[in-house]
Amino acid sequence: MHRRELLRLLGVSPLAALAGSAGLIESAHAQETPDVELELTAAPAEVPILAGPPTKLWRYSARVVRGPASTVQPLEGSYLGPALRFTRGQRVRVRFRNQLPEPSIVHWHGLDVPEKADGHPRLAVQSGAEYVYDFQVVNRAGMSWYHPHPHMRTAWQAYHGMAGPIFITDPEEAALGLPSGDGELIFALQDRRFDAANQFVYARSGQGGMGRGGMGGGMMGRMDVMNGWLGDRMLVSGRIQPTVDVDRRTYRVRFLNGSNARIYKLAWSHQAPFTIIGNDGGLFGAPRTQRFLTLAPGQRADVLLDLSDVAAGTDVQLQSAAYPADAVGHAGMMEQAVPVPYGAPLALATLRVSSRRGPRFTPPATLSADTFRPATSAPVRRVPLTFRQMNWFIDGRTFEMDAVAPEETVVAGSTHIWEFANQPGGMGMAMAHPMHLHGRHFRVLSRTGAEGNPLREGIHDQGWTDTVLVLPGETVRVQVTFSEYPGLFLYHCHNLEHEDMGMMRNFRIANR
Repeated sequence: MHRRELLRLLGVSPLAALAGSAGLIESAHAQETPDVELELTAAPAEVPILAGPPTKLWRYSARVVRGPASTVQPLEGSYLGPALRFTRGQRVRVRFRNQLPEPSIVHWHGLDVPEKADGHPRLAVQSGAEYVYDFQVVNRAGMSWYHPHPHMRTAWQAYHGMAGPIFITDPEEAALGLPSGDGELIFALQDRRFDAANQFVYARSGQGGMGRGGMGGGMMGRMDVMNGWLGDRMLVSGRIQPTVDVDRRTYRVRFLNGSNARIYKLAWSHQAPFTIIGNDGGLFGAPRTQRFLTLAPGQRADVLLDLSDVAAGTDVQLQSAAYPADAVGHAGMMEQAVPVPYGAPLALATLRVSSRRGPRFTPPATLSADTFRPATSAPVRRVPLTFRQMNWFIDGRTFEMDAVAPEETVVAGSTHIWEFANQPGGMGMAMAHPMHLHGRHFRVLSRTGAEGNPLREGIHDQGWTDTVLVLPGETVRVQVTFSEYPGLFLYHCHNLEHEDMGMMRNFRIANR
């Protein structure tokens, strides 16, 4: 988004912009009455997931203080936080109440927000304390999500239930008449392990329950962390392999990979292709059709599924197709010995088609105005992703709370090309890394290497994204125009175990 458009949306005059730049804009936000005000609480809970005892977890709840009641939409039968629905241009205030026994902070994954609202771990909210987020919704229509971001505890907290979807609409999307209401399905994909008492099992405690624990588990526990923690039970929007009753109509399916580490190669059992109309950054310029859909942690996809001609009584299964585990790679001296490894064929959900009919929707040839223009001249930065000394590195560095290297400082509104180079480390070890930039959507320019990787056939590089999957041995070039908001922001691997190990860095946006 260009600075002039941002200022227009914020209602800031050119004179004010000259006088105070983005800092003045942030101050103005905090003083204005918001269009939407929410109270968001993180607290322990017990939720029935499996038959028998309830599962102890941590979760978000929300209530509307000001604004449309439809802003908060609970997900039926789910432990996930409610869906939050915003309209582009709204001013939003969220009072976060941390009722957990440890610090936490909320990251609005995919939203372009000021530094103080982005959820940097140095701003972690202590147990029993509150934090107020103020921001303007400047994003175009699309799906984002919210989740915790405390350093070295992001993976644990997210695994134990803390996440929820965000949906933004705008006039461009509304004019399309896309399926909505009963015609919209929200599929947040996760995997978990449970013990005999129905409690989550996670590597860092080495056992079930809610104990904080350390790394635990000896060498195999360390391997789980280095490779990313994988569950053996599949959940869709908080329900174990659910069966969903559907009509003979067109559905809009909003996918989120909310797993800590698992990469899905999605397929429909009736061999229908995916009609993809958007991803992390909103609608594509035109629909795209492909047989498989590769979805890495943190990524979203906006898909149309037409069941109009499917016979009543048919079960259509959402699956993750088999692929070799080495398509993802591994770290350490041995591969993970896990019940359901990377690439295992998975049944995720079943759509049971009824005899009822509903509206059929055919997408137009043009969905959205595509404003992207490849840069003719932009600074290029190579960003190696490596493994050595039993750890993951970005450009030879790991996370330091306030540290920024010279090449990690950019000017507000400037355009750069970053090359994420996934290089084999010691003994040729490498893993796939979903690389995420906070507060920015970017465009993929090219991929080189890993041409024979079977995950490639489900990858699309159309449209704007904030999380890009970089396969072992692959270099991905992206073009990013940085936010007008100054301050310290993050980029990291969205394999959450990798992130907590330090595969995360700051970048600083300086005023013009």
